[in-house]
Amino acid sequence: MELNKIAASILLAGLMIMVVSNVVDMLYSPEKYKIEHKTTIATVENESQQKIEQVALDIGALMQNANFEKGKSVAKKCIACHTFEKGGANKVGPNLWNIVGNNKAHLGSSFNYSKAVLEKGGKWGYEELFTFLKNPKAYIKGTRMAFAGISNPQEVADLVSYLRSMSDSPVALPK
Repeated sequence: MELNKIAASILLAGLMIMVVSNVVDMLYSPEKYKIEHKTTIATVENESQQKIEQVALDIGALMQNANFEKGKSVAKKCIACHTFEKGGANKVGPNLWNIVGNNKAHLGSSFNYSKAVLEKGGKWGYEELFTFLKNPKAYIKGTRMAFAGISNPQEVADLVSYLRSMSDSPVALPK
């Protein structure tokens, strides 16, 4: 009977180590799990993909329902690398004051942008921000930004609403 208890204890300890190991892997290696998710989306039928794209492109409706306060809360994910106030210092990432509607490399030579961002060019419109914030590395291949992205479109809209307010003259909302 004692031998069974010992064997059960060893098996339970092994199971606990395996579970903790998997949880730690998910917390510290989110890119690995994102790739699996992308593969799943790629195998979905064309009709389903079109529905997913239509939802993602309804930026106007998402922005109409965006909540500034929730966006301010979502922006806490960004404060380790970015500042938001006017004239704020650059950190690992550039200051994000007046980012919506501005050039992608909006600070010019006062921030060392990656070559990928400089080559991408263009302005940070609503569609560009939504695509970038959902998956930065997919939108600008070669970006130094290590952020994995925000999967919830309403959270992205809330964050963009907050970013939009960080300007002397905010860009008009999309229709």
